[in-house]
Amino acid sequence: MFIGHIPAGYISTKAVFQILPQCHIKKIHLQYALFWGIIGSIFPDFDMFYFYLIDNRQHLHHGYWTHIPFYWLCIFSFTFAVLFVFGRFSQTIYAFVFSVNIFTHLFLDTIAGEIRWFYPFSSYGFVFFHVPALHDWWVWNFVFHWTFLFEIILTAIAVFLITKYN
Repeated sequence: MFIGHIPAGYISTKAVFQILPQCHIKKIHLQYALFWGIIGSIFPDFDMFYFYLIDNRQHLHHGYWTHIPFYWLCIFSFTFAVLFVFGRFSQTIYAFVFSVNIFTHLFLDTIAGEIRWFYPFSSYGFVFFHVPALHDWWVWNFVFHWTFLFEIILTAIAVFLITKYN
């Protein structure tokens, strides 16, 4: 995914707000939730700094911990437990929105990139569609593959939601 993560973050954050009971939404600021949702939607790709600056592109960035769901489950379990113990409802909602978007990111990456969904029980990387390497610059392989339509559709839906409901 190149352009689809941020629109997907917007869409999923708005969806979470549609699902939440209205009595709780009054205490939560949609702008903050959208901020955390969009940050969550791109956060696993912050490993690209490591990929380019330190690892020198030696390993596929989907192999780093930020693209392994098990680590996020551990982090969010601890985070939700701490927030619950201290009764921080609004922060729990923001953390929930962040976590939904982390997992949305990982799901979207599974469309054309391997994600190890069952790690640590299996190191098998799941991918829905393999993108062949046909172009010299690797980005074009994804942009010209039919799966890029998913990103265009996500972007169109997000633009529609923004223009219709904002």
